[in-house]
Amino acid sequence: MSEFRRESQMGFRWGLLTTVSAIALLGIAYGAKASDNDRPPFWIELGGQFAQEQGDEEAFSPAFLSASPFDAASHTELEKNPPSSWDGTAKVSFEPVGTDWAFSASILYGKSNRSGLVSQQTAHGSGHYGNVYQAYQIFKARSSESHTVLDFQTGRDVGLGMLGRGGRSTVNVGVRYAQFESRSSASIQSQPTNIVASYGNYHKFYASFAAKRKFTGVGPSLSWDASADLIGNPSESVLTFDWGLNGAILFGRQRTQIHHQTTNEGVTRHGPLGTYFYHYQISQTHASPGRSKQVTVPNFGGFAGVSWNYSDAKVTLGYRADFFFGAMDSGIDAAKKEDVGFYGPFAAISIGIGG
Repeated sequence: MSEFRRESQMGFRWGLLTTVSAIALLGIAYGAKASDNDRPPFWIELGGQFAQEQGDEEAFSPAFLSASPFDAASHTELEKNPPSSWDGTAKVSFEPVGTDWAFSASILYGKSNRSGLVSQQTAHGSGHYGNVYQAYQIFKARSSESHTVLDFQTGRDVGLGMLGRGGRSTVNVGVRYAQFESRSSASIQSQPTNIVASYGNYHKFYASFAAKRKFTGVGPSLSWDASADLIGNPSESVLTFDWGLNGAILFGRQRTQIHHQTTNEGVTRHGPLGTYFYHYQISQTHASPGRSKQVTVPNFGGFAGVSWNYSDAKVTLGYRADFFFGAMDSGIDAAKKEDVGFYGPFAAISIGIGG
């Protein structure tokens, strides 16, 4: 727990340092130049995204499932992270009047959960004295995932002159902080064979699994945002086509904490209709591997959309994607790199203040 706490404190310090630096730059830029530009200098943006999630965590599949008459893979999807989430975004930016500079801080946060139960058994039959013990398998699983991405950026409209009237082309440099965390747990009960006779021996299997995985990283970022007018009057309102690309290199740490256990229990039945039962443990396996590793994670993404712009407000609809390569350790007993990605439609509303 102390390692996770130190990691959060490191991210907070990075954010504080970047924010202080941005404020200092704001003062310099704002005092340097002024004009009668009507565009508000302060902007607040709130938005949301329906994000499909990319992930491929290793499923917990004990060896005894191979002897089961049921589909051994029927439960594996339940162990994985939820396939989608509703993400929220917020952004505050300052565009000093009369300059081509912009300073911003933004956050994206998403969280999702799911749980499920798979219960299987063989068809009913009739045995000696109608005494039938059916093969069965019960699988329960729960998983959750959360992700946070913070950006602190300084950008400038480079004015390439290729985007037509009212077009903008802004290059941004800054710092990106990302944290991904997932938890999953599962329990399995299995009796892989039918028992029909009044006397006999058979096996019952039990298994449990719990995993916690986390990545935290921070590093330099670079992005390009552009827009071009489509229709409208810039003095009133205009529809624009917007697009952009972003990239970052994150330096951080992967952590994985896992516990799993499997028990093979023998059962002996004696007496008519199986009146007497004797349970005894045949074998038990237990593992609690934990891993921690420093990693470098490349990050690439982009977006495209349309915006309806007013002098002090903007509404945007579009599609956005962000991918973090090798960010998570998705293995169980051995490390396995997993890419993390979020992609889907988004919407945002921006309000200008001041001016």
